[in-house]
Amino acid sequence: MPPSDKVPTLEEFRARAALTGLTLTEEDIGHLHAGYAGLLALMQRIPERWAWAAEPPLVFRADE
Repeated sequence: MPPSDKVPTLEEFRARAALTGLTLTEEDIGHLHAGYAGLLALMQRIPERWAWAAEPPLVFRADE
């Protein structure tokens, strides 16, 4: 999935939340939107290529 720099607006997020069928309050939607925006910001910091050889040997390696 290609990275997207655009965080959905609160209105867009509210529309998507309505499609879930869950009974969410405005406060719930606000907290979920803030968390989703924060998650997207953290995901931008994850490198696409990782230098596994530079890591200490105690780090879990997905390629082994």
